[in-house]
Amino acid sequence: MKFLSIFLSLFASVAWAQEVDTLHVAVQDSVAPTLEEVTPPSENVQNTPEVSSELVFGYFSYDEALRFMPEYSIVKTNLDNLSKQFKDEADRSEAEFNKKYEAFLDEQRDLAPSILKKRQAELQDMMERNIAFKEEAQRLMAEAENEGFAPLRSKLSMVLNKVGKEQGLAFILNTDQNAVPYINESVGVDINMLIKKELQGGRRR
Repeated sequence: MKFLSIFLSLFASVAWAQEVDTLHVAVQDSVAPTLEEVTPPSENVQNTPEVSSELVFGYFSYDEALRFMPEYSIVKTNLDNLSKQFKDEADRSEAEFNKKYEAFLDEQRDLAPSILKKRQAELQDMMERNIAFKEEAQRLMAEAENEGFAPLRSKLSMVLNKVGKEQGLAFILNTDQNAVPYINESVGVDINMLIKKELQGGRRR
């Protein structure tokens, strides 16, 4: 009888332990998230759009576009006239200097020291004034050129911005003076005609 009591007590302890384990597993199952809860639905996943790294650029001749403008010939004529006036005055001063210098060479042996010194000072002063005039003429010509072409360059700049945006260009290259010896036409757009069209108010020549 004593053995039977011990056996029944052990059996009850095992059964109770199994019930506890079963209850523990059930609690874990009720708390642990399911795979569907951990992984968000596919329709909620936002795909990041791919950004194309390929750039398209434009190219044209700046000088050709500038000369194409009707205002160019007017500005160029005014600058040529101004340049001719400066040149004529410089040639006149140089001719006057050469004439006096030749006369000085012929007379210097017969001149008194004081007169010789005076003539030399006059020639030196004349030469310095001629050099100063040429330098000033160059400065004035550069200033006149900048002022004359400023409105044309401003107009061309606005046209370039318009064409660049309309064509979706990343940038525009100036091909003057062989600055761009090679252009891949699969990614480069020749915009010479587009620029000329815009310079004529949108009407093709």
